[in-house]
Amino acid sequence: MSNINKKLFKRLHLNHAYGQLIALIFVPIMILAFVGAMLVTSETSNAARAQQKQMAIAILTRFQSTAESALQIVKDYPWQYEQARIAMQNMLNEKHLIRAGVVDLKGVNRLSIGYQDQAPWPKFNTNASFIGPILHDKNHIYAIHINENTNSPGWFAVEIDNQPLEIARYRVLIVLVATGLLTLLLLLLCLNFYSRRWIAPMYEIRMQLQRLNADTLDQHMVINSTGELRLLQRDIANVVKRLHFSFLELREHTEQTEDDLRRTLDTLEVQNITYRQARDQAISANQAKSVFLANISHELRTPLNSIDGFIHLLLRQGNLSNEQRLYLQTIRKSSAHLLALINDVLDFSKIDAGKLELETAPFDLEEAIFDVMDMLSPLAAQKHIDMAFYYADNVPKYVIGDALRFKQILTNLISNAIKFTPDGEIIVRVRMEHDDIGQCLLHFSVQDSGIGLSGTDRKKLFESFSQGDTSVTRQFGGTGLGLAISKQLVSLMHGQIGFEDNQERAPTEKGSTFWFTAQFTTNDDELIEHPDFNDLTVVSYLAHPATANVLRHYLENYRVQHTETSSILDLFSRLNHLQHSENTWLIVDHSGDTEALLTEIRLRYSGNIAVYGYQMALDPNMLNEHRARPLHQPLSRSALIQLLSNQPIFEQDVHEDFNGQGLHILAIDDHLPNLIVLEALLGELNVKTTKATSGQEAIDIIQNRYEKGLTAFDLVFMDIQMPVMSGIDTTRAIRSLESTFENHRRLPIIALTAHALSDEKQKLLQGGMDDYVTKPIQIEQIIQILTQWTTENFKKIPVLERANVIDALDTSIIDWQQSLQLAANKEDLAVDLLRMLLDSFETELNEMQELIEVEDFPQLEHVLHRLYGATRYVGVPSLQKVSGDFEQFVSTLRKERRKADDAFMTEVAKRFDELKTVIDQVKQAATQILNQHSV
Repeated sequence: MSNINKKLFKRLHLNHAYGQLIALIFVPIMILAFVGAMLVTSETSNAARAQQKQMAIAILTRFQSTAESALQIVKDYPWQYEQARIAMQNMLNEKHLIRAGVVDLKGVNRLSIGYQDQAPWPKFNTNASFIGPILHDKNHIYAIHINENTNSPGWFAVEIDNQPLEIARYRVLIVLVATGLLTLLLLLLCLNFYSRRWIAPMYEIRMQLQRLNADTLDQHMVINSTGELRLLQRDIANVVKRLHFSFLELREHTEQTEDDLRRTLDTLEVQNITYRQARDQAISANQAKSVFLANISHELRTPLNSIDGFIHLLLRQGNLSNEQRLYLQTIRKSSAHLLALINDVLDFSKIDAGKLELETAPFDLEEAIFDVMDMLSPLAAQKHIDMAFYYADNVPKYVIGDALRFKQILTNLISNAIKFTPDGEIIVRVRMEHDDIGQCLLHFSVQDSGIGLSGTDRKKLFESFSQGDTSVTRQFGGTGLGLAISKQLVSLMHGQIGFEDNQERAPTEKGSTFWFTAQFTTNDDELIEHPDFNDLTVVSYLAHPATANVLRHYLENYRVQHTETSSILDLFSRLNHLQHSENTWLIVDHSGDTEALLTEIRLRYSGNIAVYGYQMALDPNMLNEHRARPLHQPLSRSALIQLLSNQPIFEQDVHEDFNGQGLHILAIDDHLPNLIVLEALLGELNVKTTKATSGQEAIDIIQNRYEKGLTAFDLVFMDIQMPVMSGIDTTRAIRSLESTFENHRRLPIIALTAHALSDEKQKLLQGGMDDYVTKPIQIEQIIQILTQWTTENFKKIPVLERANVIDALDTSIIDWQQSLQLAANKEDLAVDLLRMLLDSFETELNEMQELIEVEDFPQLEHVLHRLYGATRYVGVPSLQKVSGDFEQFVSTLRKERRKADDAFMTEVAKRFDELKTVIDQVKQAATQILNQHSV
């Protein structure tokens, strides 16, 4: 109800019983009485007028002939005017007739009798035969046309008195007023009865209730009502009586509760000391738990180091069968998965124990983000997920912070996005959140189009050991520690981490967006200068909108004349008008049949072409054939600048072979398998190794060599956690022993640790060690340590020249460069993949022969698909084409749902012979490569 209505109700007292009664009864009755009076008055007036009209018509009809004769006499015999007037005097005997007269058509009064007989008559309408009533001097005039067919036509008019009409109207009004007053009197009598019967008792009840309070609940209520109100008043009295008893019970219960509460507070005060002691014990137990987690994780990594090392050594052997290599790869994957779980637990225990500290060092932020995305791009490529990376212009390129921990957070978020995204896209964005002098707060987000999370899963998303799907049939693995560790690391970087549902931002989108902020130190004097390519022209077609936006943004900053095409047909239409110069680049997307697309483009355009796609999805031979360069996904600024500058593509750095001839290393570890692995790895580098299983044994070996005058060790690898004498104690003992030797140089001691904590690194250096390396140790780490600490004692072994053998091979049979690219430029891996392919030929051919004989073509299609898949990892173009065509031909039988006829069987036999011929060629060429690498 509006304010105006409230004020009106308040002013008219319509919120009270009297007011409502008047409003609901009196007002409608008065309205009905008024309307009825109006209707009665109107109807009586109309009836009186109708009666007067009938009376006038009767008078005019009766005296029409007399009036006609009088008009004729007056007109023809004017001297007989009085006789005519006397003839009409009898009309005055009519009731209510005031005067009568005869008027010619011109309105001239010819003859009049009665009151004011000489008064003028009003003009009449000559076209009407009857006129009236006409109001004249408060009376009504009626007239008829007379002598219409004679030479003296005119009007016969009479004037009727209206006083009887007025008298009748007043009589009706008097009757209506009397009736209204009587009705009002009856209404007032009813109101009086209603008020005494209902309103007065209700008011009395209300006043009694207002006088009630906690102290007067026991007072007696006087009941003086009748009927239903008496029953109501009695019920109210009973309720008040029960309320009084309840109040007394409540007061008693409250007093008892207060006494109990005082006693309880006394008890709690006594128990407070016990709870405080229990809290201190819980804190101590939590710290002990963290230390236990750190120690047990360290101990678990020690045997895993041996497992990983032995697997690495076995895989380098060339005499393994495919089954044995499969078993080793399975063990290696399981070991790596277990190692990742232990790393999560160790990181969590370090954070929980407060022993993790961030390192600060300058690093390239843009390059760090791209390294993470590039590292995870093979996983995205396998699921056909598009990845894009947007780096805002105001974000500094170089910052100071912990690059390793930053990459750990980003790797966790991006890998989770890939894991939970079946298809679609992943977009990484970086923008400036807050900029200050020497400091900046950056905002990082990872948006995916995956399965998203429910409301229940979001609440426990960043909890330790928690995952969205905890059922025994869950699809995705992991410890559930990744996001919890990331949250702690972000907190150490003075930032925050969070989650957003994409559908909350736009109902048409799907997936989720994880974001975090981190604070870095910046160098304000360092500015990023964008290169200027204003003389270049780029025409692009990228199917992924996010990547197209990133490319457009970069090219705008470089002032490149950029033209985007919306489709392949649009691209082809623009190629006809495109200049074929060195300053023109065409960038196309790797989607669909890339080879056919490049073929069509080369028919129209002969300039520079770049194909955008994942590295593992771009065929180098196809690109070389069509003179195209790769532009790897995700798009990076450095790769784009390298492309536009037409710089050569640098191959991935390959570590040169290390020759540790002449080096003698002392390895100390209480775990014998670790010593065996380390000795084997050092043996591959021609390094001689002496093993010691305890600190005391190592000290004895060093002292004996000195006493015998033998050359001192070049370097010592020292395990940290050993029984009886730890690695730090052994190092201190060696340093004390060195002080007793004459002309003895300082022995480099390198710590072997599972995971160095922030406070342990300083302890290692203060304990006399020179450096440390984490387990499981890799060959690259060993080479780096030996290069740094034994520079004067090592030399490089010559690289075997194999160019003559590779150049002599037919690239259509075996393309060794393509094999290296498919193996990430790892020659040993390329050799292993080629050997695995050769070992599978005999089994595959025998199985195909049997399937052709029994005409099991669905299984034959499966075997051919398996062989075709194996050729995708080795550069064997002919075998890949023949096996792929053979598979497509066999699949037609299934797709067309027909039976194998004689023509089909003949073609199968022909293609099988062709496949065996190509396999023999591959065997001959592969044997030369394998023999060369075995030298």
